[in-house]
Amino acid sequence: MSKTSYSLRIADGDLAMTGNQMDLVHGVDKLNQDLDLWLRERYGGDRFHTNWGSILQEFIGGVVSETTRSEVQAEVLRVLQNYQAVQYRMLQQEPQKMSQSEMLVAVDDIKTNVSYDSVMVQVKIRNGVNQSSTLAVGTSA
Repeated sequence: MSKTSYSLRIADGDLAMTGNQMDLVHGVDKLNQDLDLWLRERYGGDRFHTNWGSILQEFIGGVVSETTRSEVQAEVLRVLQNYQAVQYRMLQQEPQKMSQSEMLVAVDDIKTNVSYDSVMVQVKIRNGVNQSSTLAVGTSA
């Protein structure tokens, strides 16, 4: 029996629809969408999930140096590790609700481009079926 969980597809910050049907995502597309949302959400912005989100917006407007790039990479890694911790808890509690294709197994590379008014991050990940994908997230002033 195949294990698959679904989420509503989000496109351009809104729920995506085809006709009068809500679009769904699953597998690696769900994983990519989840990570995109986790990285774009402002840290502490959800009172029910206080560790959710990132501080990528905080790097805008400051002095940009190699240290800044390292801090951005560390922040992305922190968010992805939090995501993995949530997945691990879900696996322990309800393993039937997850498929290997939606599990974050490895972070292969994090590339950053930080300027005075924007932060761009490109993350190469692998899921539980060893499928690679690249996620690009940007934020600007």
